[in-house]
Amino acid sequence: MDSFIGHTDTLLNFYRSENYDFQRQNDDFQVDLPRLRAGRVKIQVFAVYVEPEYKAQIAMGRTLQIIDQFYQLVEQVKELELIRNYSDVEKILKGDKIGALLAIEGADSVFDLSALRTLYRLGVRLLSLTWNQRNQLADGIEKLEADGGVTRLGREVIAEMNRLGMIIDVSHLSPRSFWDVIKFSKKPVIASHSNASGICPHPRNLSDDQLQAIAAKGGHIGLNFAPEFLTKNKRAKIDDVIRHIDYIRELVGIESISLGTDYDGISTTPEGLEDISKLPQLARALLDRGYSKEDIAKIFKNNWVNFLKQSWSES
Repeated sequence: MDSFIGHTDTLLNFYRSENYDFQRQNDDFQVDLPRLRAGRVKIQVFAVYVEPEYKAQIAMGRTLQIIDQFYQLVEQVKELELIRNYSDVEKILKGDKIGALLAIEGADSVFDLSALRTLYRLGVRLLSLTWNQRNQLADGIEKLEADGGVTRLGREVIAEMNRLGMIIDVSHLSPRSFWDVIKFSKKPVIASHSNASGICPHPRNLSDDQLQAIAAKGGHIGLNFAPEFLTKNKRAKIDDVIRHIDYIRELVGIESISLGTDYDGISTTPEGLEDISKLPQLARALLDRGYSKEDIAKIFKNNWVNFLKQSWSES
């Protein structure tokens, strides 16, 4: 089953270890080229995450460093192909390469609209307004008690992202920020790596109302494989991932579910999903649970592809 994975922090591996080689299997990490092939990943979103020590004064500098690392990766690995528009997606689906889609997780580098447009020109096609903290655009989930939302600049950024065709990611937002995005965005939004709080009441998970709002707007929710987001226990299994899939399917339908994983951004994983090469085990488990091949294909790839076709129809 080919897959479209909506979020990984793999670009940070180059800074975590001098020995990281994307083209060889790296046992200390969860994503590399051999594992992408084994997991039948067709399109992968690579997130740019700026570490706390670079926020906020030099966030743009660090963002550009990591974007440069992304382009070095695409240029050096012949199996990867950059995705900028839906024509690129169609090309990837017909060929043998793996599509690489560039995202920013936490827009601390977006100090005004010129910065946003520059990042778009550099290939960024997906962006979350903030990570867990507060920045110049919005409050993150760690600022829950402050009950803050999207700032004036944040509203301008939402409008410009809609115009450009950049995808808004609502993972990590505070509830007030989330509802502000739903209100002000004229385009569908996604939660690239979040789960259902109705199954596991973690602050990073989404309420039923939030899940329904994303679906009603034409977006989807990418399942996060972090055990603490899947279950109240410290350990998780594939069945725990499926419980969230079951729940969201019952609440909003199969067309609103995708895979985020958060590989290389999580320190522990569910048993049986230790790295990205294990994705076929999830497909087999869903088949055993009575999911049709068509519905599994929607979760694994087609919901993302259809979303991009709609979002980038004018690109």
